[in-house]
Amino acid sequence: MRTYETMIVLDPEMSKEQVDGFVERMKKFLDDRGAEVLKVEEWGLKTLAYEIKKKTKGYYLLLYFKGGAEVTAELERNLRLTEEVLRYLTIKREKEAVFSPPKEEEKVEEAAEDQTLTVSGEM
Repeated sequence: MRTYETMIVLDPEMSKEQVDGFVERMKKFLDDRGAEVLKVEEWGLKTLAYEIKKKTKGYYLLLYFKGGAEVTAELERNLRLTEEVLRYLTIKREKEAVFSPPKEEEKVEEAAEDQTLTVSGEM
């Protein structure tokens, strides 16, 4: 069995309960087909780079699972037919997925200090 990750962008108008229900359905779908769900990350509501189905935002989910190629084909078919899904993408992980906590973003002040230009001279 290989490790896969699937990014799913859901309709932003879904409630938290609907998103949780969708996640549970996907877990059950994968379990029923012999795949092992390793981790589910909910990234939350994000602004899209471009409009999809007249939506400017989407709810992002990231699924890590182990399974065969036939499982990913069935999953993608299911996602294609689900109305709440705006986009999805499944990739095969070459190495085992290593889960670590997200890194803290650098402070804006530190970034600004690094990029400050010094101008010298008289006008």
